[in-house]
Amino acid sequence: MVWRAAILALTALLLAACSNAPDTLEQRIAMLEPYISVQMPQDTSEPVPAVLMFSGCGGVISVQHDYAAIANEAGVAALIVDSHAARGIGRMGARLTVCTAARMRGDERAGDVVAALAHARSLPGIDASRLALIGWSHGGWTLLDTLTLAHDGAPPGGMDAMPDNALEGVHSVMLVYPWCGFLSRVHRHALTASPPVHALLAADDMIANPGACADMFTWQSEDGAQIEWQVLDGLTHAFDAPDEPFDPRVRHDEAGTAFAHDWFAARLRASLQGAAH
Repeated sequence: MVWRAAILALTALLLAACSNAPDTLEQRIAMLEPYISVQMPQDTSEPVPAVLMFSGCGGVISVQHDYAAIANEAGVAALIVDSHAARGIGRMGARLTVCTAARMRGDERAGDVVAALAHARSLPGIDASRLALIGWSHGGWTLLDTLTLAHDGAPPGGMDAMPDNALEGVHSVMLVYPWCGFLSRVHRHALTASPPVHALLAADDMIANPGACADMFTWQSEDGAQIEWQVLDGLTHAFDAPDEPFDPRVRHDEAGTAFAHDWFAARLRASLQGAAH
């Protein structure tokens, strides 16, 4: 009986170890693929560029679909990556765990970015040499952590390795009211070898401190990173989200939304339509 109990205990430990084993790139792609919405432009007579989208901590909402429509109008495919659904995280769970940084922090979700990029490069209708990334709030944190991890050659949280070609084909990284808090790697790791970063910060943001981002962008730029940012007066966090759950710190702004949409379309034209292909 003693040896049987010992074997059962050892088996349980081995199973636990296996369940906590880091993902390979292929495993992360397999987890995410059913939750990546690929929205193609009307003209797909030849491979088209693509922008990969990463939502805020609450999960995918209408904002991502609004920007996807703009991308399609510009002849760019949009891949909306639902990191939350891939992990079985619903709206309430997102608010309680992701938005509080108790679960799926930026360095872990960075694995979703490199996996989604690898998946995008494998799609026959996508021009793998013309890719862009955009992230809102938590998605911005995620992209910044992805850039620093790729720069360092370090594996994202929960993955066994960072692919050598993790950012291959990426010409632009766009951030909309990104979270640049102390948990982000970007305060301790360089962005000097990263693709160009373009950011919109909201001056009245009480959730993602624009000052923290601006200070970090300043010293990263002085160290050689390619970063451009604007601080938009009178706007709050999630100013472009008409369906954001009620929060007194958040106010939808139609003029600000129109500005952000135009900025996004211009960034796509500048970074993808002129890229070699």
